[in-house]
Amino acid sequence: MRQLAKDVRVAGSLAPILAILLILTSARGARADGFTKDQLGTVAKPADDKGKPAWVQKMAGSSVEVSNYVGSGSFYTSRYRDPYVSAAVFARPTYDLGTRLKLSANARVYIEQEFTKPDVPNGRGFNPYDVWLWLSAKELYRFDGSKIRVGGVARVVIPVSYESRYSHMVTGLAAGLSLNRTFEFGHAPVPEQRWNLATSLAGVFTKYFYTNDLRGSGPNDSSGCRPFLAAGLAAGSAGGPTAAASDRCGGSVNTNFALATSGTVALSKGKWSLATILVISNSFRYRVSADTEAMLPRSDVGRADTTWGIVSFGYSFTDHVGISVGLSSFQNALDSQYKNLRFPFFDLSGGANANNYTQGFVSLSGTL
Repeated sequence: MRQLAKDVRVAGSLAPILAILLILTSARGARADGFTKDQLGTVAKPADDKGKPAWVQKMAGSSVEVSNYVGSGSFYTSRYRDPYVSAAVFARPTYDLGTRLKLSANARVYIEQEFTKPDVPNGRGFNPYDVWLWLSAKELYRFDGSKIRVGGVARVVIPVSYESRYSHMVTGLAAGLSLNRTFEFGHAPVPEQRWNLATSLAGVFTKYFYTNDLRGSGPNDSSGCRPFLAAGLAAGSAGGPTAAASDRCGGSVNTNFALATSGTVALSKGKWSLATILVISNSFRYRVSADTEAMLPRSDVGRADTTWGIVSFGYSFTDHVGISVGLSSFQNALDSQYKNLRFPFFDLSGGANANNYTQGFVSLSGTL
């Protein structure tokens, strides 16, 4: 499925939701608390929050985001073309629990609608994604000398997506730690006129639980196949765009546990920001009997590695409303020839660019 690259989204441009955002947010202030700063654990309460009700202050940083995406397959014309345009709504409420560890309770609700013709047999263009519930500690410990902050997260996954239900998922439990450091450059008397560099390195371990080790109804179940992939397998042909793990026919072995390592660097000054994020994910599937394994492609068993890169350029209108543009690419770690590491945004060996791994986005976000 082409939705492989969309676990996390930055905001976009849908008029009804924009109207809601403008009603809910204030027009005062000079700096926004965008997606990247939130990922780095640097979201701060705007100065004008002090006069607001206590529950509003505790929910500072909660956001609603609307997004528009265009996949690289929309412009790919060699051998295979797969246009992709979608819009998504991402809501992330957060509640400050008021402890010395800067502990907060968070949730993620995310839905997406594809406008182009879906490439799944049932023609479904609407996709809800799994709900996340988690506790985040932004400062488990602080090293006074280096000013490095140690953060932590504990997360529960509620499987509501079509993919998770097809995989027979019960839940996923995750825990991780992060190291965060913020640098400030310049001697301007006004903080907004100084350069800020926020960095983060994090690792999260996730254990999944299923009622069956295999997706679908068993080995070689074709109910989850993409049309072009099913035809190629039936004809025994090779070539064409390379499919991602979630693009393959049903029956592949479910993921037992996974380790995600991420690094983030964000540079900002006043209302402007530039951020890059790279996530490396290593997934380990369940072990199955030799007879079952013999019925499956080698790529459907064992370990799977993926990378996810984001480059985002943003501008903040106020403390609560911001816009950004960028590229997001989530794909297999190796190129379409399975020989070299894949370039973060485009597969220079060809083929896989048509799979919409890389997507451009235009974003609008509103933060409470």
